[in-house]
Amino acid sequence: MLQGLFRSSRCGATQELFNEMHDVGIILDSQTYGILLDGLCKNGHISKALSLFHMMETNGLDLNVVMYSILIDAFCKYKKLDTARALFSNLSSKGLDPNVKTYTMMIQDDVTYNTIIRGYIGQHKCYEALILVQEMVQRGFSIDASNSSLIIDILSTKRQDPTLREVIKKFMPKDSHGMHAIE
Repeated sequence: MLQGLFRSSRCGATQELFNEMHDVGIILDSQTYGILLDGLCKNGHISKALSLFHMMETNGLDLNVVMYSILIDAFCKYKKLDTARALFSNLSSKGLDPNVKTYTMMIQDDVTYNTIIRGYIGQHKCYEALILVQEMVQRGFSIDASNSSLIIDILSTKRQDPTLREVIKKFMPKDSHGMHAIE
């Protein structure tokens, strides 16, 4: 119900429902708080979301990487990078490990993407690298020549998953004849 109210941009009604639930003694779980954080952020109420987050922290609620990611994403989108970085830095002190999505939110340029992708490839984490390649392309960045050749090298191994090969081809640059370098 809370998600529906947020989707229809009825933040006031959502806040009333939240207060009502709290007043009658309904114990809200992490998922409900995650919905609240997400809805507030997506409707542009990032300061309210941050206040809610701090209230959750003060009350000893179990904060998880998803909740941090919701806030980090919102603060990055609203160009409040200092706050996003502070939240990101706070993850490790809370014993939480950022996931691929959390890392990609903090990336502001193609050099960083390419560096992280090279790191994943070097650790033989091809699927993680592919997730970043996909995110990178969706955000309008390009794979550099170094990463293109690393991906080609990976695909030339005989034990490579053919499904991975087809997916990666979607993100590889084409030559002047419209052919992928790995075809």
